[in-house]
Amino acid sequence: MPDIRILLVIAVAVIGFPLFEVLFFGHFYRREVRIKTLSSKSIEGVVVGYKRAQIVAAPIVEYRVDGQTYRNSLKYYWVVRATLPWKTNQAASDIDLMAQRITIYTNSTVSKGNFFQDAFPLGSTMTVWYNPACPKESYVERYSGLDKSYKREMWIGIWMLILLPILAVVAIVIGMKYK
Repeated sequence: MPDIRILLVIAVAVIGFPLFEVLFFGHFYRREVRIKTLSSKSIEGVVVGYKRAQIVAAPIVEYRVDGQTYRNSLKYYWVVRATLPWKTNQAASDIDLMAQRITIYTNSTVSKGNFFQDAFPLGSTMTVWYNPACPKESYVERYSGLDKSYKREMWIGIWMLILLPILAVVAIVIGMKYK
């Protein structure tokens, strides 16, 4: 008979991690769906800086709703930066910076300019879509599609929550049978 402490550790690992994943990504999925569906009003915002924590330096847009100032940045679902010696930076500047998924090709031997600062200079205007009930919930120009990745991670957690306990019970039974 397996020790009860070992079974408790297995139970926490088999149920705890998938449950945490479902709750964690479920929270972000619900938030993204709320932002996507309830952001029905638009306003012009002004580019005040660039978010440098990402692969790309996406513009930070400041906007005012009912006398309150808010900030949000242009977000992307998928960004790939590829450095290829035969590509030029001019070829990379031809990409659609408003797409949800972008691939930026740069040349490693030539200093690269910032395509985002060229496309969205400081002081330029961009459209911000916001939730009238909670103006902090917003997106810039177009929705990024992040709800898809959160939903996928949440479903992986749900399947783990279903399958891991079954696999754990089967492993314990087989272990007891051949002990």
